[in-house]
Amino acid sequence: MEKKAVKSAWLIVDLVNDFVTGKFGSKKGIQVADRTAKILKDLDGKIPVIFTLDTHVPGDPEFSVWGEHCLIGTDGSRLYPKLEGVKSYRITKRHYDAFLGTDLDLYLRMNSFQHLYISGISTDICVLHTAAGAFFHYYGITVISDLCTSIDPNDHDSAIKFMQRYYGANIIDESGFRREVI
Repeated sequence: MEKKAVKSAWLIVDLVNDFVTGKFGSKKGIQVADRTAKILKDLDGKIPVIFTLDTHVPGDPEFSVWGEHCLIGTDGSRLYPKLEGVKSYRITKRHYDAFLGTDLDLYLRMNSFQHLYISGISTDICVLHTAAGAFFHYYGITVISDLCTSIDPNDHDSAIKFMQRYYGANIIDESGFRREVI
């Protein structure tokens, strides 16, 4: 019996200005966003892309933990400029998990996706919780580890190990991703 190919999409988590160059921005965040933009150009539509955009309303309870960030209608909640123009589906989210309170699962099922490549910021927060959401919705998960970074760089490796151990995530780097997708 022939094995049916699994349909995949690339879920790029929160490469918004506040996490790349703004309040929580970093040199590593800029590197991840710039490398992601280059790969997207090289792939030229070979894999469907979904961007999540962390976006909050005034008084959001999350502000008690992180302070105000990614406020709706501000530059901080907008996609990093080098990623604009990429053909994609965009999910506006208010929680760490991109599945919670969004139409992400509906969109994925409507398009028959069964597997997600996941990358973005912050490895230990929104990437980790979105991987959990994917796991609990029965999607296969591959995390592109060097296209992720954490607000606190010390938390990146432990989050990668956690996703691998508890969500069965396959962990690859950019070159592995290119080999699988191109």
